[in-house]
Amino acid sequence: MFSRAPNAAGAAATAKSSSEFFAACFWVPALYFVQGLPNTFVDQVAPVFLKDLRLDNSLIIAIGAWAYLPWTLKALWAPLVDGVGKKRTWIIATQFALAATMCVLALGIVAAAGTPAFAWLVVIILATMAAISATHDVAADGFYIIALNSGNQALFSGVRSTFFRLATIFGKGGIIALAGVLILATNPTQGAEQSGSLAPEIAKVAWGEIAFGLAIVVAIFALVHSLILPRPASDMPAVRQRGLLGRNFVATWKSFFAAKHVALLFAVLLLYRLGEVQIASVSTLFFKDAAASGGLGLDNIDLGLLSGTIGTVALLAGGIVAGIAVAWRGLRFWLWGMLFWLNLPDLIYVAFAHWQPTGNVVIGAGILVEQFGYGFGFAGYMLYMIFACREGEHRVAHYAICSGIMALGAMLPKLWTGALLNALGYENFFWWAIACSIPAFFVVARARKFLPADFGKKVA
Repeated sequence: MFSRAPNAAGAAATAKSSSEFFAACFWVPALYFVQGLPNTFVDQVAPVFLKDLRLDNSLIIAIGAWAYLPWTLKALWAPLVDGVGKKRTWIIATQFALAATMCVLALGIVAAAGTPAFAWLVVIILATMAAISATHDVAADGFYIIALNSGNQALFSGVRSTFFRLATIFGKGGIIALAGVLILATNPTQGAEQSGSLAPEIAKVAWGEIAFGLAIVVAIFALVHSLILPRPASDMPAVRQRGLLGRNFVATWKSFFAAKHVALLFAVLLLYRLGEVQIASVSTLFFKDAAASGGLGLDNIDLGLLSGTIGTVALLAGGIVAGIAVAWRGLRFWLWGMLFWLNLPDLIYVAFAHWQPTGNVVIGAGILVEQFGYGFGFAGYMLYMIFACREGEHRVAHYAICSGIMALGAMLPKLWTGALLNALGYENFFWWAIACSIPAFFVVARARKFLPADFGKKVA
């Protein structure tokens, strides 16, 4: 009689896991698609609409740098999200806030584009969007951990990254291409958009419509999440005693700076991508600028197809190949080559700037190779960050700190990139960025010595 109890308990656990899996098939893809949208919009889409509205390249890069700041600081308020309120509530609230911010942006584009205050308005709106998005990231990742058991967490890990990247394709590819279609529909004579003759009045109508449409999309996702997100019993504030939140915050940062080789970790996080982030910050402007200005003169439709779609798929492929390679031989074996392939394809930009090809096949092939190399090389960067944060009581918070330093490494170079671009021109600037990648090789050579030979290998 009593022998059936374990079977009954096992059956109940299996049924619970199956129910959890079935629900996660809906909410995990939707949640991480929304998580990817604001990041893509601020970092990839905003330079395009600002360029269409005739802002100067250096100003566009500066706006992107300061708008990115909240992602570098999210570790400062991550304990607040974890310690106050339910993560489910944070997710839904931040999604509605993102929708409202998109509406404000749409109104700002239509009403203020072309005025002296427009640049400041865009910085404030995009930075607000980034702060809300960073808060959403913390809540969503925490909710993923508490809402799924360890088996389902592993099972859906690929789904998370896939739908985050699909949001990148939707934003960098679909939204930018749609802007080109709307511009042509508004004024079919604007076929010479790539020559720099696009009228700001036409662009602001198209981009205002897109921003408002995105606000509706995000609001719909927020409503859907309010219905389909589970309500796990463990979704409770982590801190219930007064003063404990502050003590936990101090302990987290103290243990991070007390870790071994923390200076080397900082060097890797800040230097690994030093050359690549500078090229990434101007690549969209380079593709859109007219040939007379040193660019390739792509319109939004071609830019969305080549960079947003083909480039993002190649980036995904590079990451997948990197994962297979590391599982085979370990991170220490591949890390040097990953850094090499992150930076070597940057020579393609030098060639593009020198010869200024006009065929989409040639440009698309170059973007494909460059983005595949970026995906392969960036995987090593992320795996090294996981290695550095793999131990200790505060390892999750330490990873959040490292991701903030990673964002800082992407933001700081943008502060001088605009002025350098104006002074050097595209071709010389790309050579400068390649030279900036050299210190990373010395840092990574030292970092490899502390990597276990089997880290990252698939265990039989």
